[in-house]
Amino acid sequence: MGWADHYRRRDALDAVLRDARRDPSAPLIVDPDVFSSRNELLLALDHRWHNKLTARMETAALEGPVDEDRVTADLAADEPTLRAILDAHLSLGSYRAVGMTP
Repeated sequence: MGWADHYRRRDALDAVLRDARRDPSAPLIVDPDVFSSRNELLLALDHRWHNKLTARMETAALEGPVDEDRVTADLAADEPTLRAILDAHLSLGSYRAVGMTP
């Protein structure tokens, strides 16, 4: 993936998050020029969540023992739409269907 593709994907994810602010459980709008399916979009959103969570966990670890629940809750508070989309659209069964683990 080149930089142009990276920025297109980032912009598409940002657009999904903006649209979902009103109702994160509403059907997601998939840009077919960027994502081949709803599952691919959800994988990208989940990837964004885990990147942010990993960065926060690593930063917290620099300061001492990590309270994982607190770090996760803080991220959810800072990224409520992202967390709400994942919670609304990814049941335990659908995580398995798209190859992720919760």
